[in-house]
Amino acid sequence: MAASERATIPFEVFEGKLRAHDDPDFWRLALVIFADESVQRHEEESPKGDWAVVVGASSHWNRPHQTRWTAAGGFAYPEGYKQYFPKFDWSITLVYRGGQLVPVAKLSGKKVNLFQIAIPSRTMRHKQTAVHTRWSTAGKSVLFGFRKLNGKWKCVAASDEKLRGPVLAPSLY
Repeated sequence: MAASERATIPFEVFEGKLRAHDDPDFWRLALVIFADESVQRHEEESPKGDWAVVVGASSHWNRPHQTRWTAAGGFAYPEGYKQYFPKFDWSITLVYRGGQLVPVAKLSGKKVNLFQIAIPSRTMRHKQTAVHTRWSTAGKSVLFGFRKLNGKWKCVAASDEKLRGPVLAPSLY
């Protein structure tokens, strides 16, 4: 069974938060990919622990000195913010319960492992974007590069592909 069949991030929870400049097609694809990613990372890094996914939109991306992430043709490198992880304009927290990622108002407990996902805002006006993710148990960030090809978004790169292999594109259409 594919990971996305075991856990999904419900798009309808995010629909009301998206603005006119946020591409819903991009968000649908990103949420499917990150549901898979969260299940895989949970199984690899903390299979017995409680875990949650925090997904948020961020318009606070800086690009100092035109720094590039060169994977798959290149992306603006999402760094330069004051904290180690981008500041969210808004976010939604989901916990894994009974095979589902369920939205919650706040996390209960102190020993919850987090998978944080910072998705850039204004994706409607761009043809490519890099998403910054961080799994709390690994202590490092992983970037995902998305590009709009022939009118459809596709995940074309991940910064840890050499270790974990390429991101497999889900079928949404």
